[in-house]
Amino acid sequence: MLEKLWPFGRNRVRKAFEEALERAFGEAEVLEPLSELEEHEDHYLLRVEVPGLGPENLEVRLEGDQLVVEGEKREEKRTKHLSEIVYGKIYRAYLLPKDAKKEGLEAHLRKGVLEVRIPREKRPAEPPVRIPVKEA
Repeated sequence: MLEKLWPFGRNRVRKAFEEALERAFGEAEVLEPLSELEEHEDHYLLRVEVPGLGPENLEVRLEGDQLVVEGEKREEKRTKHLSEIVYGKIYRAYLLPKDAKKEGLEAHLRKGVLEVRIPREKRPAEPPVRIPVKEA
């Protein structure tokens, strides 16, 4: 039905509406980059997709038990005939596994993918602790 009323389709109408709201209220959305965490015997490997960002646009830091990846992809001011690329701030915080070391982390950027190598320390497995349930 909407396609008959608006020849550009629903997705373009929705996108135009969202962009108008963003311009009106000035609140830019913080984007969460896609990622994956691999477990290896002596380390974890976190991969975060950050296309279009260079090392100068990225910050990787530890905050307590969290690894934070933050950056910004800025839009260049120029006349556009089509714009589907997403610009803005990215932010993602990852809770480190219990056996992750906070020393010796390494971050590398390869082909738009940030790779963070997180060393592991060998710890004995902690047995579960049973908590008694009392009637209130």
